[in-house]
Amino acid sequence: MHGMRAIGVDIGGTFTDTVLVGDGVHAVKTSSTADFTSGLTRGIEAVCERAGVSPGDVDVFSHGSTIAVNALIEGTGADTAVVTTAGFEDVIEIGEGYRDASLLYAPCNDVDPPLVPRRHRYGVTERLNADGDVVTPLDEESVDRVIDAIRETDVSAVAVCLLHAYRNPVHEERIVERFEERAPDLDVSRSSAVSPEIREYARTATTVADAYLKPALSSYLDRLETELDDVGLRAPVGIMKSDGGLARPEIAANRPVTQVVSGPVAGVNAASFVARQRGHDNVLTFDMGGTSCDAAVVADGEPVEVSHREIRGLKINGPFTNVETVGAGGGSLASVDEVGALRVGPESAGADPGPACYGRGGTRPTVTDADLVLGILNPENFAGGSVTLDEDAAREAIREHVAEPMDVSIPEAALSIRDVIDTEMASATRVVAVNEGYDPREFALVGFGGAGPVHACNVASELGVEEVVFPTNPGVLSALGLLVSDLRHEYVRSLVQTTDEIDPDEVNDAVEELVARGHEELETEGVEVEKRAFRVSFDAMYDGQAHYLNVESPGRTVTEETIEGVAAAFERAHEAQYGFVDERNPVELVNLRVTAVGATPDPEFESMTVASDADASAAKRGTREVVLSADERIETPYYDRNALSPGHRVEGPAVVELDNTTIWLPPSFDADVDAYGNLVATGGVR
Repeated sequence: MHGMRAIGVDIGGTFTDTVLVGDGVHAVKTSSTADFTSGLTRGIEAVCERAGVSPGDVDVFSHGSTIAVNALIEGTGADTAVVTTAGFEDVIEIGEGYRDASLLYAPCNDVDPPLVPRRHRYGVTERLNADGDVVTPLDEESVDRVIDAIRETDVSAVAVCLLHAYRNPVHEERIVERFEERAPDLDVSRSSAVSPEIREYARTATTVADAYLKPALSSYLDRLETELDDVGLRAPVGIMKSDGGLARPEIAANRPVTQVVSGPVAGVNAASFVARQRGHDNVLTFDMGGTSCDAAVVADGEPVEVSHREIRGLKINGPFTNVETVGAGGGSLASVDEVGALRVGPESAGADPGPACYGRGGTRPTVTDADLVLGILNPENFAGGSVTLDEDAAREAIREHVAEPMDVSIPEAALSIRDVIDTEMASATRVVAVNEGYDPREFALVGFGGAGPVHACNVASELGVEEVVFPTNPGVLSALGLLVSDLRHEYVRSLVQTTDEIDPDEVNDAVEELVARGHEELETEGVEVEKRAFRVSFDAMYDGQAHYLNVESPGRTVTEETIEGVAAAFERAHEAQYGFVDERNPVELVNLRVTAVGATPDPEFESMTVASDADASAAKRGTREVVLSADERIETPYYDRNALSPGHRVEGPAVVELDNTTIWLPPSFDADVDAYGNLVATGGVR
């Protein structure tokens, strides 16, 4: 990206982070707004002013947000209808036919209603068998009756999901044609285009989610284009997707389901980039913002992926970067429940009114209020001095809502708030690692986000992690991650054959067909041929299993030897994750996947000389009292992060202040600035 200027904007629940790379790195953090775009454009104007350039000078623009996942969770998507094979109208409600283990003994537990109510689920006369052969031809009169019925409702989006359409899309394609002819104002998603995979419920749920989100996402992307044009930014736009890849808006608008968890994954990409700088292949990513905490695993240099995610009771097909999210952020509210137990989160104070110490009308205590009362946050220099924190308001909120109900002092209550949130976040980070078969003690941890660096060392100690990396701009790292991400699209074809049954020639034909689709879309996005790459992989499992693992093929051409290699790789992966190899059952290849990647240039960060005799004392700005425990307070130095250079060493306990976050080094940690400007803390294992 030499000589280029690129902007990345990440919209979170509380703050919008904006980074401009080119002639240095410039970052700003602004409050998120209800309409998202006004907060986004304010950030663009502010970062351009700081860098001394105009938006028209920007060459690349990338963007990630929580808009799609918020619409799903909050139920604010479009009124949606389902058109399916007659007799299968209730697939979306029946699901996979089992109850969550946590609900087995909760007979009165409320469950989320399906996105599509029964009155908006319609059956048409048609039937394919499991091989895709037509058993009952499509009755177009039944299709027209359904379209007429839908037009009489308030429905604005339609999901077309026919039985076995992943094998043969002919009936779905014809239904979509009839909608285009008779109801062109409706947004229609068809399963054979959105998720052509075996397993009826997940395919239906994925298509329903796509249709449910399409009007809102299309409207947002249209507004985004208008707002960017109004501020004079006309660079190519990349929209972050759930798999960590980017897509141009015209493609992203047609596949909104690919963006349901786009918000957190940019940070994982950035953490991977930072880890590569330091020569790390294995890192845990810890991203704590104002509303939530996101944890992920980077193994062998690549973020770990999963094939599906459950969101609001829907099992949605991916791929997804495997991010574990908990409602734990700087704005998480603390309270004492009816039995006297301290609860922190998942409810958040958000950007408005925010924590009590923000002075915007908030009266309930948050994690940020606790960090302020403990002395970690500087009330005079929060967010680079742009926000003055009201410590008296924070103390009063903690006193009223936590300290008095628990009959403890205000500092003890603040310590308890911090301990609860740190334990919860450490648990989420441990889960995402252990579930993939990894020991977190063998990883480094990258701490970032607006609140992450305040808590990262505590979380690392809980996990037994010895090294914590704080990037140069940890408070806005997710926005930087947008600028180190490639264009990426995935295409899938269900196979459902054991390795001894499969025909390599048929697989090769499918590979080339999917590769051709990839070339077509990357061409549309303006990617030069020499910058395109394709990855072939298989979802594999033992015959009779319910879950599969994805295994990469060594090349695009599939032979019998390739199939044998994939089977062997699957068994190694299965043993690593589950601890055994099943010698009784053959390996089945469920899905073929082709991933098309359009490489984009990474920002250039040159390494600097590390001074062996560097003295960090010049970066020290003073001391303040920090509460370490109920019995211990210590006068702690605080440093200006901008005055620290490669080779500088900071001994804990210490506070390091930046414009976009604060780094807390407990007494058991010391930190050094490396050649790329990362502050690397070591120690702390309990």
